[in-house]
Amino acid sequence: MVLESLGQPFRLEKRPSELFFLTFSYCIIAILLSIWVFPQYAGLTMVFFTVMAAIPMMMKMIMFEERKLFARPQTEHHKDTLMFFISLFTGMVAAYTLFFVLMPEETVRALFDIQISTIEGVNNQIADTISGEFLGKFFPIIVINNLKVMVFALLFSFIYGSGAIFILTWNASVISVAIGTVIREILANAALGAGAISASTYFTAVSTGLSRYLIHGIPEIGAFFIAGLAGGLISIGMLRYELFDDNFGLIMKDALFLTLVAIILIILSAVIEVSVSPLIYS
Repeated sequence: MVLESLGQPFRLEKRPSELFFLTFSYCIIAILLSIWVFPQYAGLTMVFFTVMAAIPMMMKMIMFEERKLFARPQTEHHKDTLMFFISLFTGMVAAYTLFFVLMPEETVRALFDIQISTIEGVNNQIADTISGEFLGKFFPIIVINNLKVMVFALLFSFIYGSGAIFILTWNASVISVAIGTVIREILANAALGAGAISASTYFTAVSTGLSRYLIHGIPEIGAFFIAGLAGGLISIGMLRYELFDDNFGLIMKDALFLTLVAIILIILSAVIEVSVSPLIYS
């Protein structure tokens, strides 16, 4: 396949900018195909098309990491992996956000309807749950919800090999809608006030939208990717080695380490989300 042949993790790990634009292209193609083939279900089909393009690359990445586990010292196992995941995620966010901001309102509602409904549902749930102590009640909700997603990412990768990529792509599309909503609101308010939108307004809108969600979104999604990698390593280990084999034990130790790192990142992202992100835009 053409798209599959483009994703070589051993090369892309060293070229995060190339991976960013490759993932960006995956998403653009997925969006255009969804609008053309399945316009009524574009919100989900664009995620599925993106996942279909990214699965071969994700599988190669997990297998590549498993080989590195035995070829490098313990301290260098996943040295470049986090940048790989960040580039993958930001490429998705950039593509989805671009379409959300530039498309007409009617097209946006049709293309991202399910993501918009998801965000509205989460906001309503938080509003119904929280009363009074913002930090004390909002923080555990975020941590528990993100831990659930982390467990799903681990299990999906364990069961399906690279199944976590669906959860991660879905979250990228939802975060893109949140970022795009902030950008569109700032631009709309500027247009109402001044009658025209300057270049500085565009810069302010984009930087505010990105800062509002990516400051905590990158470590949060990074935790999901790392958990997905842990699940994928366990899956490969169970297929290749005996249960009490030394190599399988090494893989399990590495997967446990990755899971602990993912939990730490989730807690860190929750702290940022309740203490820093609300200060950027409200």
